[in-house]
Amino acid sequence: MTVIGLFLNNEMRTGANRRYLELMEGLASRGNRVFVLMNANLPYAPTSFTRIELDVRYKRKGFPPASFLFARAIRKALPALAAHIGEGETRESVWVHIHGDLHLKAALIIRKRLGARLFFAYRCNDIKRAHILRESGQLSAKDRLLSLAYEAMNRVRERQVASFAELVTFQNADDRDEFVARTGYSPENTVIIPGNIGLPRFTEEFRNINASDRLRRLVYVGTLSVSKGFRYALEALAELVKRGHRDITLTVLGKINEGDGVYEMVDILGIRSNVVFEGFKLPFPFFAAADLMIYPTLYDAFPDTVLEALHAGCPVIASAVGGIPDILSYGELTFEPSNVTGIADTIEKCILDADYYLYLKGLCAERAEVFRFDWPERFEESMRKAR
Repeated sequence: MTVIGLFLNNEMRTGANRRYLELMEGLASRGNRVFVLMNANLPYAPTSFTRIELDVRYKRKGFPPASFLFARAIRKALPALAAHIGEGETRESVWVHIHGDLHLKAALIIRKRLGARLFFAYRCNDIKRAHILRESGQLSAKDRLLSLAYEAMNRVRERQVASFAELVTFQNADDRDEFVARTGYSPENTVIIPGNIGLPRFTEEFRNINASDRLRRLVYVGTLSVSKGFRYALEALAELVKRGHRDITLTVLGKINEGDGVYEMVDILGIRSNVVFEGFKLPFPFFAAADLMIYPTLYDAFPDTVLEALHAGCPVIASAVGGIPDILSYGELTFEPSNVTGIADTIEKCILDADYYLYLKGLCAERAEVFRFDWPERFEESMRKAR
């Protein structure tokens, strides 16, 4: 089987970016012919797949849009790509596989010109996410308008995916069902492939390294944004301090951007001495040292950071949204994201009752084992079985 990947980004901005290239490496290591068209300006040396370089220069959120420039570059690269694939490949054995819609225009060109089938990985229910953010009441008037425009654009892209993709994968059933309801896409051409705990990122070095037996130290990992519910983590901490738990600390792993108002919020809540900002760093050492991860996101399809905490043996409580209930399963481990009192109550119960804390830790250890599977194998199997 031949798989064509597209990664014309000029930087590795997110965990999803890294995971996509890990998938391409995994598919290649399983004996498939994998060609990834990559931005020549991105320093990355593949270990298993074949890299085809394209010089694409763009500015993030600039004009023309990156998706337009990517599509233009792919048109120029088609002869070279066709030469790599070679003669004799049938349409059923050649797939172009992308995660998300940034490379959708480019993928559709390859599908049309080279006869490849499109395998689209739906990473985030952006339409649902937009609704949740608007309902949160935390967006400015300008951001609300941008959210409405972005939602309209995503509806158009969803219809494109439904019209042209031979196979679509989702990380959780709710996102799949909503996509099918909105577009009329055949459920038979969908597959659910959740994130996994596996190499190369989830190394044995950090497996179950956390040895905590009581709760003193919280950790938060993610962007410090409205969508991730970071303010609720701070408000829950302030509530705990107000209740007399003055020694509890929160370590924050995430990039602080100018204008976020994070330090001001901490000062207003009176918890400056309880919060440690570490910036954007590898989370595993912090999961080893923390006693509980708190993740009050407003929406997340299937957050890698929760899987990372589970791998390290650090217990997690997180919002009952998106794919998180699929990961954590137990009601004791989830909460409504904006319910600050409920979040604080769960943490306080763990502080006061070490047995309950260890009970939650045991539930998390059980859930970690569910996601120790071969992720590339699931994608390969789906393509081989597709009609």
